[in-house]
Amino acid sequence: MFSRLRSFLTAWTRRERFEESLDEEMRFHLDAYAEDLFHSGVPRRDAVRQARVRFGSIESMKDDCRQARGLRFADDMATVVQDIRSAFGFLLANRGFAAAILLTVALGVGGTAAVFSVIYGVLLRPLPYAESERLVRLWEVHPGANAPFGEAVLSVPTYLGWSASSASLDAIGSYRTDEFDVTGAGAARRVRGVRVTPSLFRVLRATPAVGRVFRETDAAGGAAPVVILAYTVWQQRFGGDPNVIDRRLAIDGVDHRIVGVVPPGFSFPRPVAGAAGQGEIELYTPFEVPAVDPEARVIGVLHAIGRLADGATAVQAEVEATAHARRVGRPFADLMFGEGAPVEVRVRSMVEQMTLNVRPALLLLVVGAGLLLAIACANVTNLLLSRTITRAREFATRAALGAGRRRLLRQVLTESVVFSLVGGVLGLFVGWVLTTAVQSLAPADFPRLQDIRVDMSFLVAGGVVAVFVGSIAGVLPALRQTGVDLAIAIQVGGNRSMGSAGRGLRETLVAVEVALAIVLLVAGALCARSFVKLLSVDAGFDAASVLVADIHVPEGSRPTRGEDLAVATLERLREAPRVVAAGAGNMTPHGARLYSSGFRLPGMTTPDGEPLVATALRSVITPGFAEALNMRLAAGRFLALEDTTAPIIAMLVNEAFVDAYFNDGRPTVGRRFSGMFPGMLGRDDAVVEVVGVVENVLLRSPDEAPQPQIYVSYGVGFGMRHATFVVRTDGEPATSAPLLTGIVRQLDPVATLGQMGPLTGKVGTAVEGPRFAAFVVGAFAVLALSLATAGLYGVLSFGVNQRRRELGVRAALGATPTDLVVMVLKQGMTVTVIGLAMGLAGSIVASRAMASVLFGVEALDGVAFIAPSAVVLVVAAASCYLPGRRAAAVDPAEVLLDS
Repeated sequence: MFSRLRSFLTAWTRRERFEESLDEEMRFHLDAYAEDLFHSGVPRRDAVRQARVRFGSIESMKDDCRQARGLRFADDMATVVQDIRSAFGFLLANRGFAAAILLTVALGVGGTAAVFSVIYGVLLRPLPYAESERLVRLWEVHPGANAPFGEAVLSVPTYLGWSASSASLDAIGSYRTDEFDVTGAGAARRVRGVRVTPSLFRVLRATPAVGRVFRETDAAGGAAPVVILAYTVWQQRFGGDPNVIDRRLAIDGVDHRIVGVVPPGFSFPRPVAGAAGQGEIELYTPFEVPAVDPEARVIGVLHAIGRLADGATAVQAEVEATAHARRVGRPFADLMFGEGAPVEVRVRSMVEQMTLNVRPALLLLVVGAGLLLAIACANVTNLLLSRTITRAREFATRAALGAGRRRLLRQVLTESVVFSLVGGVLGLFVGWVLTTAVQSLAPADFPRLQDIRVDMSFLVAGGVVAVFVGSIAGVLPALRQTGVDLAIAIQVGGNRSMGSAGRGLRETLVAVEVALAIVLLVAGALCARSFVKLLSVDAGFDAASVLVADIHVPEGSRPTRGEDLAVATLERLREAPRVVAAGAGNMTPHGARLYSSGFRLPGMTTPDGEPLVATALRSVITPGFAEALNMRLAAGRFLALEDTTAPIIAMLVNEAFVDAYFNDGRPTVGRRFSGMFPGMLGRDDAVVEVVGVVENVLLRSPDEAPQPQIYVSYGVGFGMRHATFVVRTDGEPATSAPLLTGIVRQLDPVATLGQMGPLTGKVGTAVEGPRFAAFVVGAFAVLALSLATAGLYGVLSFGVNQRRRELGVRAALGATPTDLVVMVLKQGMTVTVIGLAMGLAGSIVASRAMASVLFGVEALDGVAFIAPSAVVLVVAAASCYLPGRRAAAVDPAEVLLDS
């Protein structure tokens, strides 16, 4: 018993002596480290404080020694907790470093998390339908054709032939978007709705919240009108009353019985982005796909959705559908799909087809976020390298005291991940702001915009990215730091020597940052120049000061009710003050409707002697229409009032029509055709005269190819089933809206006006996609340049601090302040030029990949490459000059005395 007590007392005495000697050793190294910081330019008080923080807890170093001496086994969890506490303590004590690293991480994590929320919401989030992966959209194309209509639609003959005997589809349904005048359940209003085949709800496997879905008998001819409400309409206008079933709702003047309500969260699968008719769907009515009339000179089209059968693939469905399309008669299909190769049917997943037009923008988004994240990682790595260099003596001492390489590696990586996680929390806020900005700035027809939101997947993505940044950025500093040799660290100045040794690595990282920033800047410049080119395209009309509005009369009215109302309204408008010109037509720029016609040109033949058949977009317009749009004449005249009653039908043609069909050298104006449009006019003796040639008008987008188009005068056999007003004013067009509304209500109180607004707004909507892409890439480019500039400035500033003694010696030996500034500038600009060269090489590759999304700009556009390079050089020079001024201000006497 006494021997055990004696052994315990002996061990305790040795331990006390060890602790005392360890405390003395720790204080020695702490004082030496603080002295190094003081000689580097840090005030003495701050040097002592930073030394205490950077050495971490003295207890951690004691644990290293105890573990090495076998006096105590360090607990892994305890040391991890100690490392975390040390990291937080360092951030609190070094606010400048903390601000730099946290801001860098926040930008990288926030940008990446925001892009993830967009990509997940648009491409990856499951659609709100049962087994949505089996849902496909169906449309047909003529490969190589310049289609007059850009929508993804299926012809009625193909739909009927395929749906009757499909082996690859469980079910197929179709729909047509439309607008309706609704009365009841509040004031009369114009709403968006959908006409659907009863099979569509079966395809989507939608179970109603209340009531039932459509039956086949609901769409049959003579069936009582019924309607299904959207869930939000049921809640907002009917208070969620379950007894809404069998209530009546007047739609277009006809009473409809409410038979059901779609379930909550049901989102109707809208057409591809960019298609006309986007908007909130409020109601559904049934319709039956009409049988094909072989005598009709039109081709019916519709949007179609199918559900793949078990085991069937989209490729199998495409082969089957294409065979059906080539087997059935498709008269006048070229009017819709253009003249090209034999018909092919496309079968794609709903998500793929919905996002077809925005995938290039999404790709730019992903690439931009990836490059920004890479720059952020490089910047964080540089900051951590700078920090580990100043800790060279600490880590060398700890290694000598017994700390293993694994222990030191874990500490550096733990601190790096802690820094990144704290920055990641800030990054989640940045990501939330950016996600909200995307929702605000994205085009109105951006697909699945409502599915882009901040949720648990967003938080998980942000956390994963933060850990990734911390781990990647901490690897190099950890490996470099744990390889420090104690003798070298103490003998040659520790921190200063390590600073010189690590300068090349830090400069390499800065060069990489500059290269990545250049790639983004060039991409942003290309997108910006492409957008500017798009805006400068001559669309053939002047949208400024023009008000447009669609006129609607109840369905079932006499066929000419809307036309008569439009003509009467125009008579009053032309007499109103501030109205410069007014007209109406069935087809307007950026309107919801397009009409295409195929017709013979009597007396004209093809080179092989066959009768010449022309295909063109057909507009029925009133006098004043061309003047209101400021369309430009190439020859002849516009339509006049007398043309509406003259026996000869007046017609305008555009330049594309002349190039396609009147290229025989004869004058275009004055050509007459007898027996033209016999099917449309109901007689074969009508005479049509070309009275003018107008410049091409781009109806949908500035980047579309001009289509042959004719404009025929309203009133002599041609009517406007759907009329749109075009009113030019001498001021703000919106101020004329009450005038137009008042005139229409006086003439026909039941009629309504829809889609009313300035034409400039519709033109702006057409370029929202390119504007969004240019803004996104430009924003990423500016952030990348900022981070690269900060990295360059940080490296040079740190280098100046580490080389104060060298700079003092140079000054003492005769170097002027200008020489010192030039030395620092040369160092920084060398790094910048190397990064610039690498970035330009990468930009050449990137620009070629972007060629398909550019408009009017070459992939190797000189301005897009030169301007960003000049900006980088100027910004880099400014970033180098500031540290250079600090180097020039070094007092040689003070530095040499301190050393």
